[in-house]
Amino acid sequence: MSLQADLTDLLLSDPGLADLVGARITWGRRAPGEGLPAVVLMRVGATRDYHMKGVTTLRRTRIQAEILAATLAEAGEIEAALTARLDGIRGPHGGTDVRGLFVEALRDGLDTDRDGSGIHRIVADLIVHHRVTKEENER
Repeated sequence: MSLQADLTDLLLSDPGLADLVGARITWGRRAPGEGLPAVVLMRVGATRDYHMKGVTTLRRTRIQAEILAATLAEAGEIEAALTARLDGIRGPHGGTDVRGLFVEALRDGLDTDRDGSGIHRIVADLIVHHRVTKEENER
């Protein structure tokens, strides 16, 4: 599996987070008509590690988790559950060898939904240190 699929599975398998957002965890953007609350994930950066013989299998990937909710309190509950689930994990998860996953930064915001109602937003920057397979590394 991919880092995206494995991270999604990690979040969906958490009972506390599932109680708050259900299956509304997506990549890229929230589906049209999808309700709140929701979590939208986006890869916003990825770096490779190098040594004198070339690229290694280590990666550092930055993922933004955008938490969307009708109230700031609800967004805060989801942020707490997401942080409890992900911050500091390591080891194999699905096909991803996670060397360390950390919640690096949080930002609050307010936006307007398609219907004109307010959306409270918390954006969490996640840093994932992980290894890719030899096959993935050669792409």
